[in-house]
Amino acid sequence: MTTFAARLAVLAGASALALTACATAAEPESPGASPEPEMSATHDAMDDAMEEPTDEADAMEDDAMSDDSMESVEVPEALQFTTTTLAGAEFDGASLVGQDAIVWVWASWCPICQSEAPAVAAANEQLPDGVTIYGLPGNADLASSQQFVEEYGLGDIEHIFTEDGSLWSNFGVSYQPALVLINDDGTFETMPGSSGEAQIIEAAEQLAAS
Repeated sequence: MTTFAARLAVLAGASALALTACATAAEPESPGASPEPEMSATHDAMDDAMEEPTDEADAMEDDAMSDDSMESVEVPEALQFTTTTLAGAEFDGASLVGQDAIVWVWASWCPICQSEAPAVAAANEQLPDGVTIYGLPGNADLASSQQFVEEYGLGDIEHIFTEDGSLWSNFGVSYQPALVLINDDGTFETMPGSSGEAQIIEAAEQLAAS
């Protein structure tokens, strides 16, 4: 029961006690009079009347909590972008706020990215709850990037695509590969260079714990 609802329940109980006291004081002296049934009906009516505000108060409080949860969260400038994924779906960078994410920056022609890809795929299967890996390919056309994903078994990862790699600069990345660790408050840290499976998992665990 919510605090507000509990207070109303206490008030309802106090009102019932007050009515009982009044009824006792006002009892007629005539032995033939029987006020109890009438007062019982009055009590029932009062209980019904008090239940409705309680339900309404609960609904109002639930609505207020819902409104609070829907309040807009400030989106960092780095995440203020829209693009598409390699699969052709629309992607809004603001959706990364509120979750722990690892963004792997790569290019299909990059030999280091090619050697790192199996480690990324393996780490993706071992992430702690609440952490998601995204790919951020660039500096290559759509077809070669899609072929890279298929060849290295990276299809379970959503890849945010910009052919010219223009989004890399949002995260301070000038060359691939790199990892961008995005905390659920929108802050991020960039790790340039190659990372192994163990490093990726460790980074994910640190994100989940923060």
